[in-house]
Amino acid sequence: MQGRHPHPHTTTPISEVILPKRGKKRGSYSCGRCGVPKKGHVCNFPKNLNPIDNPSPNPDSSLLASPPSVVRPQPPPPMPQRHVLPQLRRALSFDDVDVNDSPGSDDDGEFSDLDNESDLVGSGSGIGALPSSCLWEVFKRLPPPALLSSARVCKGWSETSRRIWKSAVELRLRVPVNAQIGLVGSVLKKCPGLVKLSLRLESDIDATMLACIAFSCPKLDSMEILMCNSVNRITGDELGRFVAEKRCLTNLKMEGCSNLGGFTLCSTSLSTLSLSDLYCHAKMVFNCPNLKDVSLDFSHQENDTTDLTLMVDGLGRSCPRLQNIHIASMRLTHAVVLALTAANLRGLRMLSLVLGSEITDASVAAIASSYSSLELLDLSGSSISDSGIGMICNIFPETLSKLLLALCPNITSSGIQFAAAQLPNLELMDCGMTISDPDLDNPTTQENNDLQLQRTPNSKQHLIYQKLIIKHTCLKKLSLWGCSGLDALYLNCPELNDLNLNSCTNLNPERLLLQCPNLECVHALGCQDALVGTLKNQVCTDFMAVEDHSHCKRLPDGSKRIKVPDLFSPQPTDKKNKRISKRCCTVLVN
Repeated sequence: MQGRHPHPHTTTPISEVILPKRGKKRGSYSCGRCGVPKKGHVCNFPKNLNPIDNPSPNPDSSLLASPPSVVRPQPPPPMPQRHVLPQLRRALSFDDVDVNDSPGSDDDGEFSDLDNESDLVGSGSGIGALPSSCLWEVFKRLPPPALLSSARVCKGWSETSRRIWKSAVELRLRVPVNAQIGLVGSVLKKCPGLVKLSLRLESDIDATMLACIAFSCPKLDSMEILMCNSVNRITGDELGRFVAEKRCLTNLKMEGCSNLGGFTLCSTSLSTLSLSDLYCHAKMVFNCPNLKDVSLDFSHQENDTTDLTLMVDGLGRSCPRLQNIHIASMRLTHAVVLALTAANLRGLRMLSLVLGSEITDASVAAIASSYSSLELLDLSGSSISDSGIGMICNIFPETLSKLLLALCPNITSSGIQFAAAQLPNLELMDCGMTISDPDLDNPTTQENNDLQLQRTPNSKQHLIYQKLIIKHTCLKKLSLWGCSGLDALYLNCPELNDLNLNSCTNLNPERLLLQCPNLECVHALGCQDALVGTLKNQVCTDFMAVEDHSHCKRLPDGSKRIKVPDLFSPQPTDKKNKRISKRCCTVLVN
């Protein structure tokens, strides 16, 4: 009786488990004569010999042998089942701007089982083929253009490229000028599990882009839209509809919002919101109960008609969990501050009200009476004086760590020194353009002042220039940019690592003393050459002075101590005689 040739029992290739088969790409992994895997196998059966007539001793064979004279036909065994490996999400980051950037990964375990397998992927089945695990590691480091190009090489590379896109959770793309929306949509469709999206647009944007993002990214958690010499034509209704539909969205940042008009944002998941270039908004409603961080930058045009008082009042009522508030507008007034303090936001930790020239010391008193646990206070561009700084120091002596008072013309060096002395936990202080010469930017007035200085030497300097002395144990960053009225500076800050002295044009090199051993960077753009040289001499020292730890010994009569020669002194231990190196500091003048 001639027996049926059963299907040999073979091991399923790992490539068939991971990469779906699209047509036959290579032969079987098992020997056609005996059913043993081909790798390292030399078959002992003749080419024309049927393995049924000579049963193989292979334990994997499913044939049941009958008496030697009779071979009973057996039904073919069931096909081996394919076990699909679990798909592990990857935190990949693509950046189309710089091709040298490579995407990272938070999980390297998806292909850990491939190291011992013989699955090869490449343009051929022999020389040049790579294991799937190696190909995955190479492809996940490619930028999007190279990843798209590699998908055209062969089917194996195309499938690996498809899996890379599918596992991506973060994507950063630059959309060039005149780019079609279909191009962006085709890229987003490759990433169904995308969580974080950042778009840098060099072409105009409208609601079509939002619809494409909403359709292609159902799991989107964070979206950032940056404008680069382009126009944002999205309206307030379109943005509100997008936010309401994306129930997983927690972080939204958008630039170029001048065409929003009135809008209403309703979301229970949104926790961080940043909108810039806002202009003339008739209605701004924020119905976001879980919103914690809000940043609103308005246009610097004087004819802006946005009612900030009404907007802040509604923001405080509908967003009770706010912790960080940043508002930059030239229409900030004391009334806006009163509306904010009336909201009684108990969790507020950071408050930034920038460019409000009508914010005065009375506004500081209102802030201090309502929010006594602030960690950051930014009143840059306001009209507060040294008295307002005194109130800040009295209310926030233990909590305040960041104080920004740039562009405040009524503040003097005395107020800055008082703040440094009364705020022990201060780590950052920005006092740019506070101690400035008001006539420095006027060429005609400057020429008249030069003539007056020549006629009456040193008489004008004592009226304008000020000195600043700061001694602080925790201060790490100090900014004095644009302080053209400063001619003497003495700093004793052991933790200071960043100092900004840009445009301190009248700072006298002979009246500069920096005792900051941890200083790493000094900005000196627009300073005198003599000042730059003094800075380099004081901060760019490779090594600190080392104390003399040589051993001393008294004479036999105990009358005098003398140094013991190194030959007779014991070997130094620990780190006493080692030179203590200092961080090299960089002076930036460009």
